[in-house]
Amino acid sequence: MRKAAGYLSFILLALLALFLVACDDDESISRVDGYGTQLPDPVVIHDTVVVHDTVVVHDVDSVNVVDSVRLIDSLLVVDSLNIIDSVNVIDSVRVADSLNVIDSINVVDSIRVVDSVNVVDSLNIVDSLNVVDSVVVRDSVAVHGPEYYLGECNAEKADSILSANIGNEEKYFICDRLTFLWRTVTALDWNNQYVRESAVSKFVPLKDVIDSLAEGEKLVAVIRHAERGDDYSTAGPLNDNGVSQARSLGEKLKGDLEFYYAGSPSTRTHQTCNNIAKARGEADTLADTIEFLGGTWFVKDSVVYKKYKDEHSGSWNVTSQWLYEGTYADAFYNLPERSTEYLEEIIIPAFERSGKRVGILVGHDLQIIPLVSYFSQNSIDLKYYSNKRWLNYLAGVAIVLKPDGTRRFYAVKGLDAGTMTN
Repeated sequence: MRKAAGYLSFILLALLALFLVACDDDESISRVDGYGTQLPDPVVIHDTVVVHDTVVVHDVDSVNVVDSVRLIDSLLVVDSLNIIDSVNVIDSVRVADSLNVIDSINVVDSIRVVDSVNVVDSLNIVDSLNVVDSVVVRDSVAVHGPEYYLGECNAEKADSILSANIGNEEKYFICDRLTFLWRTVTALDWNNQYVRESAVSKFVPLKDVIDSLAEGEKLVAVIRHAERGDDYSTAGPLNDNGVSQARSLGEKLKGDLEFYYAGSPSTRTHQTCNNIAKARGEADTLADTIEFLGGTWFVKDSVVYKKYKDEHSGSWNVTSQWLYEGTYADAFYNLPERSTEYLEEIIIPAFERSGKRVGILVGHDLQIIPLVSYFSQNSIDLKYYSNKRWLNYLAGVAIVLKPDGTRRFYAVKGLDAGTMTN
């Protein structure tokens, strides 16, 4: 501050000397209040301060400028200008015509915004505003948040999905059990609710679920291929018993409904589809190929996963212990979230594109067992790591898609049992 004041004093003395040389004393200099100096037009001082046109400074001692100032055209500083500490201009600020700040603008901790605020057109805020969750202002009309319609989100309402008509639109909210705040429902929230409502606890025959479809309902099933031989590779085929199993299931599923078929890149999944279709009496048995019906959809870290498999007797041990005990979790994705992605991004879109009433998607055990675990909330025993119980051939899950957009989940079997032991 003192350095800047010194610069200004030096500049004023230099100006005074300049005009003493150029003009007579009587015409060029007049005293103002015994302090400042009134300078004629124009004066240009190069380098740090550039002044064009007229500058009148009163009471030089009370002007305190920090760092650099560039003045163009007219600046009138009267008595006191005090810039202290925190004026920070980064890049560019341009003020055109008029800017008038009187006394004080002071915002201290009085605006609290949590989640979402959407302001359209006009909003006038005076003094303090406290916004919690979602307030939408449209054309100066405030719309209440979900608490206004649904009441308080508390432990009693945790995980409940409720609807409210807000702004002439039906909206769905869930009471979040972690925050006890209402929030907009996601696909994961819906599927978690369908899991709770479906209350899956055992495998039921796939035929029974298909036969029970109501008007307008559709079904997509994801099942394990029929019995294979000793070749575990992609090219490994069904054995003779597997062919017989697939044809037996096809016989049970005969009817007028149109079926859609898809398999993984593995030969045995397509053989399963073809034999089911032939037994149903269908001429065209060519199934689609969906890459993610094979592979390791639920594995997040393949390096860590392989390490665990090598150290703990294979993928069946590791996968089942992750699902039922939470062990090795760093190798896998979050089960409900990844299951929802699988349904929403792979399974259901592929089936819906077919336009058929029933879909049979044939994959592999390591892709399907996590879905069984999720749908049944682990009430179906597939604890291979402790009792050698595993998913049987032609067993898996089914999703019934209802006309109103809701769903019902099942664990289904194509043979007499949904599980097998090794």
